[in-house]
Amino acid sequence: MSYLLNQRLSAGIVIFLCLTSVISNQQNKFAKLLQRPIIQVKNAEDVRTAYDPNQFDFEPIKQAPMQISKVLNIGDGNKAWVIDNAVAFKDFMQFKEHVRSGDTDFTFAHQNFSKLNNQSWNAQSAPWIREMNLTTFRESKVWKRLQPFVEEILGKKVNLQYSEIDFIRCLDPMKPMTSPFCGANKYILSFFVTDTFKLNSYGQLSFYAMSRNPNMSNNSQLEVTETVHPHGFRATLWPACHTVLFRAPSVNFFQHLMLLHVVMTTDLNSDEVVTSPASFASNKITAMQEFGNFKFLNEDRNRVIDYGKHLTRTLYDGTKNRPIYIFDDLFTLNELIQWRSHLCKANAHLNGFDAEPSESHDNVQWMKSLSPEKFLRTSMWPRLQSFMKYVDNSSNWFPYDVALNYIRAADHTRIHPDARNNEEEFTLLLYLSEGLTPNEYGETAWVVMKKDDGVLGYIGRGGEVYETIAAVAPKFGRLVAFRNNIEHSAHPPSSLYLGGRFSFAVKVAKNRRLAYIKRLYELMSDWSDQLSSQMQILMRQLMYGKHDNPLVSKLSDDFIEQLFQKLTKESSDIEEGYVVAQF
Repeated sequence: MSYLLNQRLSAGIVIFLCLTSVISNQQNKFAKLLQRPIIQVKNAEDVRTAYDPNQFDFEPIKQAPMQISKVLNIGDGNKAWVIDNAVAFKDFMQFKEHVRSGDTDFTFAHQNFSKLNNQSWNAQSAPWIREMNLTTFRESKVWKRLQPFVEEILGKKVNLQYSEIDFIRCLDPMKPMTSPFCGANKYILSFFVTDTFKLNSYGQLSFYAMSRNPNMSNNSQLEVTETVHPHGFRATLWPACHTVLFRAPSVNFFQHLMLLHVVMTTDLNSDEVVTSPASFASNKITAMQEFGNFKFLNEDRNRVIDYGKHLTRTLYDGTKNRPIYIFDDLFTLNELIQWRSHLCKANAHLNGFDAEPSESHDNVQWMKSLSPEKFLRTSMWPRLQSFMKYVDNSSNWFPYDVALNYIRAADHTRIHPDARNNEEEFTLLLYLSEGLTPNEYGETAWVVMKKDDGVLGYIGRGGEVYETIAAVAPKFGRLVAFRNNIEHSAHPPSSLYLGGRFSFAVKVAKNRRLAYIKRLYELMSDWSDQLSSQMQILMRQLMYGKHDNPLVSKLSDDFIEQLFQKLTKESSDIEEGYVVAQF
């Protein structure tokens, strides 16, 4: 008997030692994962922006020298000069990348849109603007090449005062106007930085002058005097006080027309400081840090809210019984204005139009992604946490994606889910556009896919057949919570509504661990083609829920968060490396 007992004890000790060894080896294995790079950079040069002359089957066209292709008499005794090949072909991609990037995101100049007062919201100006670092442009290859050319045209030395990037989209209500940079001895050098324009994509620069047609009226009115077609390597020099129109692109051009305006003066003694609404934007780092400092200031900010009294409707996905809750007037007018003003300080970035036909993502072009960690510090999160306690009887919900979405009339948003079918999550939407009426659209619609009835097989991807199960208008201050694996879409507002449709979106997972798992695999998927095979396997395991349960998974909460932080830093460093030091 004692012999058998000793044998069992010996076997138990061996098993314990083996398990200890396995656990130790597993921990060492995970520790090593955190010590080496996650992203395997295949090429030091960015394949997305680098120009490879051998990538085409034909010989690239040799670029002509920089030249004045037109001298335009634009009226009122003024002239404008069209400079072709102002940007060298070899420098263009770097030039374009620098114009798009910078320390700040883009300011939505129409964020104070009002139907009553056009003066209060920069009406008819470019909707998206960003100040470009003037020192960067002054020291660039492009300006060093152009400066003697410009000074020869004007017959005088020039001093640069300001540079601004504008983004214009189809349906933007641009009109002929005098530049806000108008002043004595001032000129503007405008670059067309979009090189994919086609003949019928519009986007022309037109000059205007007052003229009278006695057959129509005795009163003078603006008439077009000259027009310049947009070309990617073209710049136009014009007097800053002349009336101009930068025409919006046509509806068949789904991207934005990107313009760079450089303001200069021939008065070398001028010490004028030139600014625009974009001049006061915080840089990205400062804006992100300030985001977490938000506190409601109204006296009743700590009031007890009876959520049941504010629940307007509850809708369900009939097939899976997934809920959509609609609440009104949870926030006071003062609170909504405070929160929207705080969000808009952060500005926005452009995602670009995705022509992929399948419904894989929302295709929201302008948005501001916000830090979930910083969001936890705001006084908005306790409000939403209390709200989720009412909705789902749990206080463990944790944000993994926080953003402000800007949607405008010309946008083409898509039907999409926010989560996979195996994920149990909610999306919260807070609508923040004042004055958007039902006649101006902008609804959020939820849909379910029907079985293929032959249409999908005929027209391919993007031809899926859906039925709408619910829709809500974006009433100012309305808060909607829904199971986010229900497919849905934000509809653009009417073309008659010139402002933006703002929605503050927060996606929450059931707990902190699941939130970090979601953030980790989404970030890994962005770099999937540069991950090791081991990391690709881990990404798929995270995606399909293998590590959701900490009692089953060998990955600790700390390891998941450390891996996410490491991957975040690596991806950020690589993205910064894509921006060329000088153009």
